[in-house]
Amino acid sequence: MDHDKIESIFFNVLEDLKDYLPDLTLVGGWMPYIYSNFYWKNFIKSPVTTADIDFGVDQSITRNYPKTIFQTLSSLNYGERHLQDEQIIYY
Repeated sequence: MDHDKIESIFFNVLEDLKDYLPDLTLVGGWMPYIYSNFYWKNFIKSPVTTADIDFGVDQSITRNYPKTIFQTLSSLNYGERHLQDEQIIYY
């Protein structure tokens, strides 16, 4: 697993979602990595074991955006993949 490449992609996704970040909370597998490397500054490089990025969203947010997150990511050629019959299907 190329940790530098995965980290680079992670920060690219954050950049692509920059308009939405005030209303998103990072949760899941990236939390220990981000805290240890950028908040606590322990610089433990290797604990990332996931490539997906999970966000929590406050449902009380009433801010209107010109596009949904899905529309934004789709316009940037991000795609979905789902496991079906033990095979990954890309959309």
